[in-house]
Amino acid sequence: MDLGLAGARALVGGGSGGLGGAIATVLAAEGARTALAARPSDRLDAAVGRLGGQGVAAAADLATRTGPASAVAAAVGALGGLDLLVVNSGGPPPGRFEDLDEEAWQRAIDGTLWSAVRLIQAALPHLRASDRPAILVILSSSVREPIPSLTTSNLIRPGLAGLIKSLVPEIAPVRINGIAPGRIATDRIAQLDAARAAESGASVEQVRADTIGRIPLGRYGDPAELGRVGAFLLSPAASYMTGAIVPVDGGMVRALP
Repeated sequence: MDLGLAGARALVGGGSGGLGGAIATVLAAEGARTALAARPSDRLDAAVGRLGGQGVAAAADLATRTGPASAVAAAVGALGGLDLLVVNSGGPPPGRFEDLDEEAWQRAIDGTLWSAVRLIQAALPHLRASDRPAILVILSSSVREPIPSLTTSNLIRPGLAGLIKSLVPEIAPVRINGIAPGRIATDRIAQLDAARAAESGASVEQVRADTIGRIPLGRYGDPAELGRVGAFLLSPAASYMTGAIVPVDGGMVRALP
């Protein structure tokens, strides 16, 4: 299926790896010119290289006050405009409520909430000038069901889902959707599994087995599986979808929409 993304100009937050990198890979394969926003690093350079001539770097720290606007400016300068925006950043610090100090909360707010708000604010004027504008916000299964020992995510991700719903009428015809991944096999999930194992005294293998036991499809997802759904939601193939929060979790969360 041709998603109609050839020639589109995209900025992907957290694009140097993980879920952002997975979406960027599909966008580039579909012909979109793709800027990757992340802190300057060899990892970012390698991710751009994997996209071939379709990729450029928009090096910036999205958790800072000026980082999102800097990333947008770099992308627009390199691509000549902006059609698509993927709002994504590193996951907020894990921990139970009583284990989190103000510094941890501030990192979560800056890196997950403010980075999203600032990216959208900076990108909107450019997206409004596009003939196929779309925003995709990477959320979490915590928008529908709290995750143990991820209190920061349980607070902030549902708030971002509320932002999506609020923006639908305000920014139309710019489309905005969210994607809610479950256990996708990224470095972030490996770190969370290790943290849960350390907290419970179980092995990492047992933590994984217990989690997989709650997933009807019986496995963790591959990042490429989420990447394909994300690219679809950004594409003209999903031109009548806005305000949707799409789960990609193997059936793990049973909550009603």
